[in-house]
Amino acid sequence: MYPELISYPVSIKTYGFCMMIGFLSAVWFAMRRAERVKANPDTVLNLAFVALLAGVAGARLFFVAHYWQTDFVNAPNVLLAVVDIRRGGLEFLGGLLGAIFAIVIYLVITKQSTRLYLDIMAPGTMWGLAFGRIGCFFNGCCYGSVCIASGAPIESAPAWSVQFPYHASAYIDQWEHRQITVPAELIVSGPNVLRPFLLPDSPPDAPMRMSEEELTGPAKAYNAANSAYKKAKADDPNSAETKALEVKRKNLRAVAQANNDKHFAHRIAAARQYPSRAGEKDRTSLAELVALADGAQTLPVHPTQLYSSIQAILLAAVLSGIFYWRKRHGVTAAMTLVLYPIGRVLLELIRIDNPHDSFGLTISQFVGLSMSVFGLLSLVVLFKVLPERSPRALAFVPEPPESKKARGG
Repeated sequence: MYPELISYPVSIKTYGFCMMIGFLSAVWFAMRRAERVKANPDTVLNLAFVALLAGVAGARLFFVAHYWQTDFVNAPNVLLAVVDIRRGGLEFLGGLLGAIFAIVIYLVITKQSTRLYLDIMAPGTMWGLAFGRIGCFFNGCCYGSVCIASGAPIESAPAWSVQFPYHASAYIDQWEHRQITVPAELIVSGPNVLRPFLLPDSPPDAPMRMSEEELTGPAKAYNAANSAYKKAKADDPNSAETKALEVKRKNLRAVAQANNDKHFAHRIAAARQYPSRAGEKDRTSLAELVALADGAQTLPVHPTQLYSSIQAILLAAVLSGIFYWRKRHGVTAAMTLVLYPIGRVLLELIRIDNPHDSFGLTISQFVGLSMSVFGLLSLVVLFKVLPERSPRALAFVPEPPESKKARGG
């Protein structure tokens, strides 16, 4: 689990970085695909940004609708909770449906071939998903079920299984289901709650998670200054730069210590309430709490994020082949709707982060099966009703450079 690619001086989330790589590379491949079939690559670029905006909105609305009763209806500020995506809360199927809807609307308004451009965009959707699921793996979301029998040794787990760290959602889930235990010093008790606290954490009367920058920024600044001071001291211990860095290091150390006291004093005090910590020699410390947390891991679980990524890469390759071998416009897009849900429905059998709240299925299984049915019906319409080629699929003729110059372009 590696949620932050870079944490200081600027925080870059690994999930967001993976999504960016997937999006940009998918757009590039789609534009190349458009050029090969004499479609307009500029239209593909426009569609990509339309899909990006509508996809994020759709993914968020899908998540909000799915978890409205549990996560949003009782929020102090419902509107703020709905639009706040800093802590996650996006569902791929909602994003896919939102993107498809927006693309169709755009193509209808601009009077371009819906079937042709949906075909062009389809393989890239799966390609982008592959990178997004890698981001999920590093983020610790979309996790799988335990892959060893109850009471079996961890060594019996498959070689490809993974164990997530203490602060991962999978750890909380396994603790809540009594699959693992938590050191007593790390348990938070309060009104209607008994749970492992997370590092980074915050006081009981504040939100559960704090920003990484707020919590660890002072310590990281001190570490950077300390490294610079040691290097300068090794080069010339009496230089003005060395003396200035020494002062800076001392100041930042004081700030970092004050920050730790502010955010962890309540945790240390709570841990010291246990009888085993009553003696002066048995008093716990922040370092011990961190060590306890660092030593805790989940039971081995299926890396469903990576399973999904592999499925998406294979599906992107299959759809690319279908695109170039097809004789009828719209087949690639329809096959996407048919094929993707098959793997997703199967993966949901070993994913445990989604509740079975839709007619005994997870919402992803229910929507996925609905998509497959719609895709099959689309294939029937394509082969029985619509012409082989879309009437609006006209060959794109690039504007000559001379015309651009004449227009001042």
